[in-house]
Amino acid sequence: MPFPLKIAPRDEALAGLYQEELTELAGFETPAPLTLILDSGKVSLAGSNAAEAPVLVDFAGGALDFRRLHGGGRHSEGVARACFGRLKNPVIFDGTAGLGRDAFILASLGARVHLFERNPVVRLLLLDGLRRGRECGIPEVLEITDERMILEDAFSVTLYRGSVIPDTVYLDPMYPERKKSALVKKDMRIFHELLGQDADREDYLRAVLAADYRKTVMKLPKWAEIMEPERVNTAVVTKNHRFVVYAGSGRSDGGA
Repeated sequence: MPFPLKIAPRDEALAGLYQEELTELAGFETPAPLTLILDSGKVSLAGSNAAEAPVLVDFAGGALDFRRLHGGGRHSEGVARACFGRLKNPVIFDGTAGLGRDAFILASLGARVHLFERNPVVRLLLLDGLRRGRECGIPEVLEITDERMILEDAFSVTLYRGSVIPDTVYLDPMYPERKKSALVKKDMRIFHELLGQDADREDYLRAVLAADYRKTVMKLPKWAEIMEPERVNTAVVTKNHRFVVYAGSGRSDGGA
């Protein structure tokens, strides 16, 4: 049974900044009881377990900042190896942006990443994370979030009608949590409470492949079945994931 999204606008200035987005979320329903919190200059999402900290997008601190500073670079990041190929500064369409983590890593390594997110709650979290990234005072994070990460108005790659043609379209759909995995990250539990799983992930992939972009990369858990296997060009395999690469002609304008 669906639950109305609760909105707690404790920061009046922030609520004013996102008035349009909050109006669009009025009456929005989620699969589990969730609360969108606007407080102390940040937008976050709280799950049904009050003991768990709310989820927010943070490009200037925590694990992402550590990964930016101490990560192994494009040759050790599986997502970069798959999406970059031999290109130094590719243009990437992230068709399932989520909390923007892979997009941030790709942008920090030199890509220009256009973000597409279909869920309006997640879009607001992303929008706020990008705003705070631009205001954080860290020059490198400012450059990444202001110049190399673009949150598109189109909710999905298939709805994009702009003039940019990407080198790579990247898809990272949601999969059901594995019952044998007892230690799912807290933020991912809340994320699953909001999104469940992308039941249309195969249709989305097929629509992107039909657009015939230069390259499409699909991120999968290693246990997941590869979709459209006859169209696979290669794959980059890491400890927990498989980045499946589908090659196209690169002639597509995305249907514009």
